Amino acid sequence: MHITVLFLSLLTTLFALSDNYKIVIDTYKTKNEARQAFEHNKADPKNALVPYIHEEQLIIHTRKSGENNIIAMEPFSNQKEAQAVLQDLSPFYPHAFISRGVADDIEFLLMQHRNDLALKKKSPSSQVAAVITLPKKEQGVSTASSFNYEKMLFLSILTLLLVYFLWNARLLKILQNRNRLLLKEKIEIQDAMQAKNDFIAMMNHEIRAPINAIMGISHLVLESRLTISQRSQITKIKDATSILHTLVNDILDHSKIEAGKITIEKIPFDLNTMLDDISNIISHKADEKQLELIFDIDQSVPNKLIGDPLRLLQILVNLLNNAIKFTDNGSVILRLRAQQISRLNLKIHFEIIDTGIGIEADSLKKLFASYVQADESISRKYGGTGLGLAICKNLISLMGGSIQVESVPNQGSTFSFDIKLYSDFEYEKRRYRLPTENLMSKNGLILDTNLTSAEVLTRGLEYFHYEMKTTTNSTDALDVLKNQFIDIVFIDTKVVLSGEFKKELQNRIKDDDLKLIWMGEDIKKRGGISLSKPYNQLSIFNTVLSAYGHLDQEQKGLSNSKKLKDNLKKFAGETLLLAEDNEINRSIIKGLLSGTNIIIITAENGKEAVEIVELNSDINVILMDIQMPIMDGFEAAKLIRQDHEKDFIPIIAVTGNTFESDIHNISSSGMNGHVSKPIDVNTFYTTLYYAFEKSRNQSKQILSAQYIA
Repeated sequence: MHITVLFLSLLTTLFALSDNYKIVIDTYKTKNEARQAFEHNKADPKNALVPYIHEEQLIIHTRKSGENNIIAMEPFSNQKEAQAVLQDLSPFYPHAFISRGVADDIEFLLMQHRNDLALKKKSPSSQVAAVITLPKKEQGVSTASSFNYEKMLFLSILTLLLVYFLWNARLLKILQNRNRLLLKEKIEIQDAMQAKNDFIAMMNHEIRAPINAIMGISHLVLESRLTISQRSQITKIKDATSILHTLVNDILDHSKIEAGKITIEKIPFDLNTMLDDISNIISHKADEKQLELIFDIDQSVPNKLIGDPLRLLQILVNLLNNAIKFTDNGSVILRLRAQQISRLNLKIHFEIIDTGIGIEADSLKKLFASYVQADESISRKYGGTGLGLAICKNLISLMGGSIQVESVPNQGSTFSFDIKLYSDFEYEKRRYRLPTENLMSKNGLILDTNLTSAEVLTRGLEYFHYEMKTTTNSTDALDVLKNQFIDIVFIDTKVVLSGEFKKELQNRIKDDDLKLIWMGEDIKKRGGISLSKPYNQLSIFNTVLSAYGHLDQEQKGLSNSKKLKDNLKKFAGETLLLAEDNEINRSIIKGLLSGTNIIIITAENGKEAVEIVELNSDINVILMDIQMPIMDGFEAAKLIRQDHEKDFIPIIAVTGNTFESDIHNISSSGMNGHVSKPIDVNTFYTTLYYAFEKSRNQSKQILSAQYIA
């Protein structure tokens, strides 16, 4: 519609220009003919045109008109004025006629004509012809013609401006309506997203609660005396629950990533501890398939790093689990290499290499898409949600890196990525120092059928200036023992040992004090010193210390959780307030702390917890569940913090909700940190350790950055 209005406005302007009239005196075929005729007429003093040549309001000239050339007199503001002049000219020019419309540049031509007349009047040499002016009435008409033209032009411009402003007003109204609709849709989307997030948070809590119960009770049962069959069954229950936990985490993490609610932390962590955690999580899966799990960590990679250990652990466990899942024989290798960017800034290259089924080239393109697996038949055979790799890709991207994959069907795959981390190089210079020089520069022998695993062990021992020989069978190993002096021997339990080699080995142990280290499966059955696979630099270091009597083998063999629990015994007699409405969760936490002699007082809601704190001055640490009846953990923590005398008591949230907003609410309500459900035993023990330390020292400083926010 606006185009139509604009067209009519422009048409009005054109009509305003075509309202004037002209007299066509004569018509000629060529421009020269018209010009010659016009010059001839001007030169004849008796010609009827001569009186009008000096008229300021009219111009007589030749110009193009259609296919012809004409001699025209113009402009006339109306037909009556033109008719009066035509009567004077008709006797001399019987073919003259009146026509509507004037030259497009008539105003310019008139102005030029008037200038020429003015110059001729000033010039004494000019021949001044007789000037016949139009009658007064007709002069007024000519003036009116110019006025009408200017008025019409003004009206046309005014019309255009009016149309412009009306159209702008209409556009503004349309935009305002659209903005209102968009705002309404935005609010609806935000409400839907909030409803979705609320639902996810609720489901997060509801799903994690039973998972926490199953995993917690399984852990407690496994710490008790069990038959082999019972231990196997409980372990399977715990493993199945762990798989369910991973599945729930994948779905929730995917939702968090889509909502932009995942942030990457920068906190200190220990690489060897992370490698131990990875080994504890996945090594039994590799053992079940008789796969060699290898950690190939270059000496350029420092142990103390700063980054997001939880997310990095999640990425590595996911990729390694996939590698083990799709590999039926051979090995799975985690390889790390570091490139120093600056003194504290590192780029670390991660590779996960397997000898599995590989991936077809066509499937690589959709490999990192959500809810998609490389092949539907693979999904049916191996299971999975298709979210793991998509989550890994997004997390790596949040860390500033990107993930790549290379694969050959039936040969294996390599997933790799680079991320930037930070390290304390001053600390790294002091790591892994053997207590005496006597433990340095030993001669060693490795008997292992897997050369990659043997190469990793060799590099780890070369750190202590050991010279190592590697063999893959007992015949070659026997030859080395007979012809060279060997201080220490590492033997994989998968290697079949000949009788002659066993005899020679026993003699050397007896006569030369040779140290024997068993590696791999069933090492506990062998007795003596052992080195579990996959090994890292710290485990190699501890094994050397154990072999030469500088570390108790039993202490070395203790699990991380056992060591961390033993550390809590120093707080025996101190009081922990446990605010938890779920009876199963209360019994799990009590079970985890059994044997530490820490006194536990329980409350079933936030109101009870506040009342207990008000009446009991002996509370050292509070474990606070978030979702409780009557009063939730947030409100309870705020009320406790209002009493400045209780300000030193660390309050640790126990929650299944770990969205960024939840963590912010935990901090803003006065709590010092959180433990996620299902409870990770190592994190639980470590967090409590720092909390009791803070309480004992009555320090108001923030707890350890690694575990307490």
